[in-house]
Amino acid sequence: MHLRSAKFFLLPVVILGLLVGFLIYQHGVNQPSAAPSSPGSLTAQEAWDRVQQGELTIVDVRRPEEWRQTGTPQGAVRLSFETHPGGPEGFTHDLATALGEDKTKPFAIICRTGNRTGLLLPFLQSKGFTAAKAIPEGMVGSSAGRGWLRHGLPIDS
Repeated sequence: MHLRSAKFFLLPVVILGLLVGFLIYQHGVNQPSAAPSSPGSLTAQEAWDRVQQGELTIVDVRRPEEWRQTGTPQGAVRLSFETHPGGPEGFTHDLATALGEDKTKPFAIICRTGNRTGLLLPFLQSKGFTAAKAIPEGMVGSSAGRGWLRHGLPIDS
């Protein structure tokens, strides 16, 4: 009898625990990305909002095979840093050209998970791109947020 009453006591506790866990998970999944951790970053949603307002250009710095796998943010400039035939100098030259030779024009770089953008942003700023920002959650998500794709933001194939 004692074992049976313990089971009846534990069952509601387990169900309640599962319910609380599920609600916490759902709350986290449905929340927008965390606020940017630094002045040099934007969430994917913030970047898209600024693109729609005509205030920002997105530059996808991934490799061409990555663009083919996931697409790129709608309207983004595709300019691979890693595979650029002109190396870093060629990349910055083509970036300046894409921005109409205006290094003060606001743009944000995006990669797969934000690692490359975190490394590339200081380099670009040192080259005079004063309005450069990063999208640290990237296309597929990272600790910085869910990512462009999981937000359901538009892409170009």
